[in-house]
Amino acid sequence: MSLQKIFLFCTERSGSNLITKLMNAHTQICGPSTKHILNPTFRNLHRYTPIDDINNWYSFIDDLLNLFYVDFSSWHVTFTKKELIEKVKPGNVSELFHYIFDKESKAHSKRICFIKEIKTYEIVPQINYYLPESKYLYLVRDPRDMALSWKKSAIHKGSIVTAARQWKIDQQQYLKHFHLESMKKNILLLRYEQLISESKKELNRVFSFIGVENENVHLSFHKDSKTMENAKKNEAWKNISKGLLKGNKEKYLKELSSKEISIIEFICRDEMNYFSYKLKSSEQDLNKIKTKEIDELQRLERTLPYTPPPGVANNMKAKARFYQK
Repeated sequence: MSLQKIFLFCTERSGSNLITKLMNAHTQICGPSTKHILNPTFRNLHRYTPIDDINNWYSFIDDLLNLFYVDFSSWHVTFTKKELIEKVKPGNVSELFHYIFDKESKAHSKRICFIKEIKTYEIVPQINYYLPESKYLYLVRDPRDMALSWKKSAIHKGSIVTAARQWKIDQQQYLKHFHLESMKKNILLLRYEQLISESKKELNRVFSFIGVENENVHLSFHKDSKTMENAKKNEAWKNISKGLLKGNKEKYLKELSSKEISIIEFICRDEMNYFSYKLKSSEQDLNKIKTKEIDELQRLERTLPYTPPPGVANNMKAKARFYQK
């Protein structure tokens, strides 16, 4: 029988690595560092049809393993083409991904797998079809702090406009699934700010939702050897080795200009209101902002120097193979 799967809804620079490693610190939950193997594969299965054709299946396995072995993040287990061919019936996508995530979870003697993927909203239908009975955790962060983090990150192209527009798109897409999954009592929403400031209380909600006993994972998650190893692989993950940063909120007040804050709020205000993030700008100030002005600022953002780190660049290259069949 396959192990329970929990999938994360979260935009980038919003605590996705933190919550994954908090979950991983639980004695019953495995939270492997993401390898981004589900989104490109699920979205491109049609390129390998009929997927139960042995040649198409072997091609699919080759591309999947090529992506898995990019030096982007580390897992405890490894896989070979021979192993996957022997263990999984050709064309059985459900069995394949259960096998992959279950092997990592069982290697840690855990019975639940917590899975982080980028833009999970793009593959919810596939998750519900191939990995039924999965649950979802939805983590949202103040877009002003998210945009600040994006602006400071060497991994992400663009700056505050790019970040704010991505946050808005992500929330609009996630909320569609949130309301559907809520009717099935299959999803839990939490805010990043409460997670870091009231960690014990919020994690109690999370573990109750998942169906496991509460453990004080917030005190020890950063000491895990794989967590420390992965923190060194990716600039975006460096903070996960430092423990819980309770003061890591509202930094935008000191590090963004009032104009930058107003632009983010102009872009995101409808969704911010939904999540009860209070605006700092007046309605009068927001009404002065023009979409044309924001478009021009984003155009300038796109001219900023950008060189992704080797791990990120190689991961992007490996994912591209799924779109070139």
